[in-house]
Amino acid sequence: MNAYYIHNGNVVLPDRVIENSSVTIHDETIVGIDSEYPSGFEKIDAKGGYILPGFIDIHVHGGGGADFMDATVESFHQVACAHLDYGTTALCPTTMTCPDELLKIVIACYKEAKKTQTDGAEMLGLHLEGPFFSAAGKGAQPVLEQRIPTEEILEDILKAADGTILRWDAAPELPNMDLFAEVMKRYGVLASAAHTVATAEETLRMFDAGFSHVTHFYNGTSTFHKVNGLVHSGVIEATYIRDDVTIELIADGRHIPKQSMQLAHRIKGADRIALITDGMRIAGTNMTHGILGAQDTGVPVVVKDEVAQLTDFSSYAGSICTMDRAFRTAYRDYGLPLCDVCKMTSLTPARLCGVETRKGSLTIGKDADIVVMSPELLVKHVFIHGIKKR
Repeated sequence: MNAYYIHNGNVVLPDRVIENSSVTIHDETIVGIDSEYPSGFEKIDAKGGYILPGFIDIHVHGGGGADFMDATVESFHQVACAHLDYGTTALCPTTMTCPDELLKIVIACYKEAKKTQTDGAEMLGLHLEGPFFSAAGKGAQPVLEQRIPTEEILEDILKAADGTILRWDAAPELPNMDLFAEVMKRYGVLASAAHTVATAEETLRMFDAGFSHVTHFYNGTSTFHKVNGLVHSGVIEATYIRDDVTIELIADGRHIPKQSMQLAHRIKGADRIALITDGMRIAGTNMTHGILGAQDTGVPVVVKDEVAQLTDFSSYAGSICTMDRAFRTAYRDYGLPLCDVCKMTSLTPARLCGVETRKGSLTIGKDADIVVMSPELLVKHVFIHGIKKR
């Protein structure tokens, strides 16, 4: 039986902070907020720090020296354990553009890894990033030629996945995107715009068709630009005028300037923003060189100015961010409100993954997924389903 009384900390709820307060865990569940000490429970002293819901990272490629595209069960477990140390209690393993046969192998590895997992952040479902991207907006994605979705290709992957795919990213301007949106809707998969140079008109048409999220907003997403000599707005403007569309922001302090994140927060609000890492293989390590994607076929990257970049420095290449760094960046460095940052690292991601009823906030009856941070915002303790992991 797990029985813990985490006390002497600032308990961060979605709408307020309770100072010098407590959270009580029994078995796998939160059973008390700001309550009296139950006799016999183990005390955990937060030492004036912060008691938060566990972080949920909905866009992460790797960490701790492994990448999900390594396509082994061990790599899935290794990444999940690496990010747990930094407060991530749940995540969505993210793929990259690759041949369909490799993608199906990765999907099979996910299924087995999920079934056999005994440690690390809980894996909530797969996030497919690609392969239907614009070559002009590819960033670090290995887009050698533009691929167009067909119903046969989509059905083949989705049937192989058997309900394990939560989200699939694509460029709205490509042909057959109406079909893509329709198939995603049929299978209950979140359709997200990514690696795109679409005009606002193209983007809004796809929002109407069923796209409802934008991947790493500001990065690999178009703003106003010329097409055949005429100026068009882009994905960013289209997203800002649609209240029903959610976004995610890479919160490593490098991909997005302070003012841009503050603007996104002001327009979209914390309920429509998820903070992500987009972390790659060397996140959570001291390594300065690595591979984005599969170890034998991926893209070489180098760390410069605290961010992963292609070796020619033409583009960022994922990040070395962990979710505790994302939290510190948004709250301490960029000055966003504490409760809002907590929502963006936990509750909004939980909602996007369909697990809001059991995760994402310190609420009685929800899973005891909890992070305790010091007053300096360093991770001190991590609980998953009431089990103390750190």
